[in-house]
Amino acid sequence: MIQDFFSTLNAVKKVLAADFACEENDFEKYGITFRLAEERPGRRQFPYREKSLAMVSMGRGIIACCSRGRMEWAEAKLSKLTRDEVYGAPAISMMDAYVKQDGQFMAGPNLKHICTKSIFQPFKPSDDIEITLVEDVKSLGLYGDKRFPNSLGHGAYPKTPFMVAAVAKCGGQIAGIAAAWADCDVMWQIGVDILPEYRKRGIGKATVSAVTEYLLEHGIIPYYSTNLSNTASRATAAALGFKPAWVELYSREIQS
Repeated sequence: MIQDFFSTLNAVKKVLAADFACEENDFEKYGITFRLAEERPGRRQFPYREKSLAMVSMGRGIIACCSRGRMEWAEAKLSKLTRDEVYGAPAISMMDAYVKQDGQFMAGPNLKHICTKSIFQPFKPSDDIEITLVEDVKSLGLYGDKRFPNSLGHGAYPKTPFMVAAVAKCGGQIAGIAAAWADCDVMWQIGVDILPEYRKRGIGKATVSAVTEYLLEHGIIPYYSTNLSNTASRATAAALGFKPAWVELYSREIQS
């Protein structure tokens, strides 16, 4: 079991090294390692930002990856901070104020979880909940539906298409959806939304469980993202066997 998890973690590390333009052994260093942002093969296919500022940690130090015009500022302001200070409110507020001049804000910190076959704990809902696995996610006709911002709301970037969804119905009505999209070849991200009137019935766990099982059967690493403050979502991940793997903080555009 331990070998299975850590071999998967090493595969994740390769992807993150491409994302943050660093070396894999940088994640083993303490302190802050600064890296110049660049597009590398194997990275998750999120929109590449010409102006970027991002932090990632797998538990030891931090990789600070930023665009060339922001490197001097980042080194001057962050180099003497500890890992915990970088993810603390004063530092995040300082970074947020800095990127706002470019119409951005700092998103996160997000805690990322991964699951493997050896630690997966599948969950089945009560008999009154019907779960259907859908591979043709477009056929649902729900892209952009404001009821499902976490599962179907990221706009289906052309490079990160939705791959599979688990739809929960209660009494013939949609109660919730979990979906996975292909951020890269080896890692797919899972998002979930449960309508308010159907919460606390295990539907979130059941839909995420169905998608996780599908990904594991197809040799894909499932990963699940939560805000640090979202204890309910973190509990869902933990109940299914997901384990925390890394923390991200990054700049992104303010939506008008």
